[in-house]
Amino acid sequence: TIYILTSPYKGRLVIVGESFIPTHDFERLKETLRDGKGEPYKNGRNLASGSVRSLDPANCAGRCLHFMPFNVLEGLDSPFLFPDSRAMKISSLFDYGFQPCPYIAANHPLTSELVNQYIERLTDLAGKKHLPIDGIVMIFDSLDYSKNCGRTGHHYKDGLAFKFEDETYETTLRNIEWTPTRFGEIAPVGVFDPVEIDGCFVSRATLHNLTFIKELELVPGCRISVSKRNMIIPHIEENLERGHYVDAVPPVCPCCGSQTRIYQRKGNDGRLIETVHCDNPNCDSQIRKRFTHFVGKKAMNIEGLSETTLEKFLTLGYLQTFPDIYHLNEHQEEILQLEGFGKKSFERLWNSITSSRNTTFVRFLVSMDIPMVGRTKSRILDTVFHGSLQEFFDAASGDYDFTQLDDFGDTLNQNIHDWFSDENNLILWHELQKELIFEERKEMNTMMKENVFTGCTIVATGKLAHFTRDEINSKILELGAKAGSSVTKKTDYLICGEKAGSKLAKAQSLGIKILSEDEFLEMIA
Repeated sequence: TIYILTSPYKGRLVIVGESFIPTHDFERLKETLRDGKGEPYKNGRNLASGSVRSLDPANCAGRCLHFMPFNVLEGLDSPFLFPDSRAMKISSLFDYGFQPCPYIAANHPLTSELVNQYIERLTDLAGKKHLPIDGIVMIFDSLDYSKNCGRTGHHYKDGLAFKFEDETYETTLRNIEWTPTRFGEIAPVGVFDPVEIDGCFVSRATLHNLTFIKELELVPGCRISVSKRNMIIPHIEENLERGHYVDAVPPVCPCCGSQTRIYQRKGNDGRLIETVHCDNPNCDSQIRKRFTHFVGKKAMNIEGLSETTLEKFLTLGYLQTFPDIYHLNEHQEEILQLEGFGKKSFERLWNSITSSRNTTFVRFLVSMDIPMVGRTKSRILDTVFHGSLQEFFDAASGDYDFTQLDDFGDTLNQNIHDWFSDENNLILWHELQKELIFEERKEMNTMMKENVFTGCTIVATGKLAHFTRDEINSKILELGAKAGSSVTKKTDYLICGEKAGSKLAKAQSLGIKILSEDEFLEMIA
């Protein structure tokens, strides 16, 4: 077989599109192809993505992989041959060996009725051509107008996506499991008869809170409809047999047996949300999850202490408080006798524990697990209190008003003062510091202080190409700016990545300066 890897177009041509395996081809291929575990492929997406990553044209062709372009980013620039028309450029790709994505060019003003007709026509066409799709995109034809619509770090904001409703499947709810979290909230999970969705069997989905259960009137034994939202997250959509609800609240904590209590809080939409809590601070499940948080990557970053291992060490009495982790070498002989532990594995664990002794204000504060104080808030406090744990301690144990800081509300202010009013927390705060060595805080240099963002409040939203959320917030703080978590009138800039949502809409309504990720990078360069 000969594979032609050239195109008659001789200039620079950059196009984007989708790689996929037609549905009828996948049905045939999955009878013979197997994944790395020797199992049949569950869906065409996994097979297509794996085939592309192999970077082997023969492999892709053998698996019936197709590529359909839907946009031209660079090239085909002649105004005489290719005018300011997306449709003209896309259709011209036929001449250069490509098969563009099917589309309809609207020549009349769009109405709701006409849009629905176009969606129906394209959906029917996709079915006839065996194209696996989950929605339709409506986009402006004029390329110049598209550019004037602005853009995120990934694409221009010149279109609308119509996502199809997730397919639902009927099954039976068998049980509601309740598991305490590290803050005492007992999280409900629905367990139902396994149902196959998109090639995978699903049997569990979060039920969020007590309010969600009450609103759907969920009880074991009822028929429910289940979906995979965005083809990823299992979700119970509806109770098909309402009218049989009985109180679902567990009277006691399933872990420690303490009496449960119902809390009420206001949701983002103003509605009251009910959650179930265990108020016993010595609940084994809560303790285990607090230790899991303490050793986590964003906190002390200790590798080798999984939740299962921590549970084992807690049960055997090797751990009672966080500082005990730094004395596990005293139990080395006993640990070496445990299943799964050898000399090398213990050495790796101890080296990781030893390395974690060198830490920072931010990691230490995150590890303390003060409610609502994560990495972002810890970084702000690191800046405000100059990286000094003593300065922060004096403020938190005194009458400092944290609401004067951006994005610190009354609840967070109260959480901090409540935490430092607990005697056990104070003992932990001081004792743990004796085990650690704190890195000297690097002050911002003069160049960083003198930039357009100094003193500004910046919020980042959406998926960014060059930063994780923690990394972009760190960069914002390095610039002498404040990293906000929500858009308000005090926000100066919003950095938008892919799939920006409500924050973008709010920023637009408030007239806040919106930057793509590329624009932000250019400004700090």
